[in-house]
Amino acid sequence: MDIDILILAQLMQGPKHGYEIKKNILAVLNSQRMINNNSLYPKLKRFEEREMVSKTMEEQEKRPNRHVYAITETGRRFFLETIHHFSSDLIEADEEWNLRLAYYHFLDKPTRTRLLVFRRQALAAKRLRLEKLGRADRDADQPMFSRELSHYLQEMMVKEEEIIVRLQTELDPL
Repeated sequence: MDIDILILAQLMQGPKHGYEIKKNILAVLNSQRMINNNSLYPKLKRFEEREMVSKTMEEQEKRPNRHVYAITETGRRFFLETIHHFSSDLIEADEEWNLRLAYYHFLDKPTRTRLLVFRRQALAAKRLRLEKLGRADRDADQPMFSRELSHYLQEMMVKEEEIIVRLQTELDPL
């Protein structure tokens, strides 16, 4: 998952200061390793140099001034092009699927359709791999993973399939 997209996605919602961008991304990812000040501010500076983001100074009473970042039309186009561009191989990765699903409302109908088809194919391949592992585990003295994990993965795939079917139905109602 590209952190650049997460930063720009925050700015697609409106201008924000750096700490707010970081806080929102951390809330979504629930992971400190993805973003910190040493990764955020150089990226914002690079976006500013590429005219994808503008920066203004906001004065605060009895506090240091802070920078507020806003996405430009160039940044908006880059964000939209990036989330619209993907291959079936890329969508096999849960992080990439989750990213597209998080910003699904920005995707046009043909892109949504392609996304759902690719992910459904990825789920079918994942289901086959899981079944094959399950058969191998039944014949092995030491299983590769527990039945609990197998059940969990199967249930997650069923839920994801239900979501995909619902989204496809919304795209093409009968």
